[in-house]
Amino acid sequence: MQETMNETLQNLATLEAPKRNCALVYLKLILLPTVAYLYFLLGFLGILHFKVGVHSIILIGFIYIVSLIFAKHNGEFGACTFRRSSKEFQAELHEYVSKNLMPIGGQMKSNASFENFIDTYAKGIRNDNYASVAASIFPTMGILGTFISIALTLPDFSSQSAGALENEISLLLSGVGTAFYVSIYGILLSLWWIFFEKRGLSRFDRDVARVQNATAALFWTKEEIEQAYLQENLQNFERIGKMFERLSSNDFFERLGKSIETKFKLFDEMLSLEATAVKRGAEHIKEGMEALSRSQDRQRDLAVIHEDILTKLSLFNEGTTSLHVKLMQSNEVMLKTNQELLRTLQETHIMQGDSTANEEVESLKESLKMIDAETEEIIQKMDALK
Repeated sequence: MQETMNETLQNLATLEAPKRNCALVYLKLILLPTVAYLYFLLGFLGILHFKVGVHSIILIGFIYIVSLIFAKHNGEFGACTFRRSSKEFQAELHEYVSKNLMPIGGQMKSNASFENFIDTYAKGIRNDNYASVAASIFPTMGILGTFISIALTLPDFSSQSAGALENEISLLLSGVGTAFYVSIYGILLSLWWIFFEKRGLSRFDRDVARVQNATAALFWTKEEIEQAYLQENLQNFERIGKMFERLSSNDFFERLGKSIETKFKLFDEMLSLEATAVKRGAEHIKEGMEALSRSQDRQRDLAVIHEDILTKLSLFNEGTTSLHVKLMQSNEVMLKTNQELLRTLQETHIMQGDSTANEEVESLKESLKMIDAETEEIIQKMDALK
């Protein structure tokens, strides 16, 4: 498609009409308005033998300035601009076609309309609003200028004598005569504009028709689209007919039956394998539940045993605590008894004063120390057990 598009644009370049100088076209458009304005200006200056009022020459000059502005929007100038911008036109046409490509029946063409593209492109060449009002604005401005000129030269007719009144009437007639020059200038510009407008549009239409014929291969027409869709539908019908032929053959039904039978066998095997897997899974789940139940029973027995151990340890602690208290009490009683016994022996020793008694006291002291040491050892062992 890209090669076809490039080839078409090259062919389009060979069909280009000879380019024109748009500056000369613009001068041609303003030639008659300029010559006519100079003619009235020479009459105002007295070089030519006809009278033109100052108000008329000012109004004609205003219409002349408007014609200079509107000349760039004439069809003749637009046709010249279109011919000179052929490369830009080809680039925009290439981009327009590339954005709207659509494949149909193995061919790639633009689904957009050439008319829409050329209308959009033509709006960028000139302002259609100016072109549409130019033919009517020049005579309208001429008539308006005539009335303004008559209003400015209209006397008040206040004279009482016949001579003065005749003078005022002659002034009115001369002012009316010069006032009509504005209308004449406006109508002349309107005819000049219409002539070149129609001529330029004719040239533009010929150029557009030449371009459209050269680029017809890039755009889908309504008939081509309908024909392409009809051809694709016929091809689809042919493929469907061949498919039905294959479906209606005996070999197809035999292969279809074998395929269905094979698939049913595979399906049965899958169901049997799935049933076996479910059965094994259920057995594993049952074994796991039984093992979990046994584990829970063992944990329950261990909890009972642990509770019994804690109870017995608590009773043992209570017994050892009470025994410790009793031993402490017995020790205190024994210490008191020993102290009293020592005091008694000391008193006895003092009273007797012999060596035998002293030996007995010393022996008794040693026995008491041993008893105290053994008692302390028992208490420490009881504290360690706690």
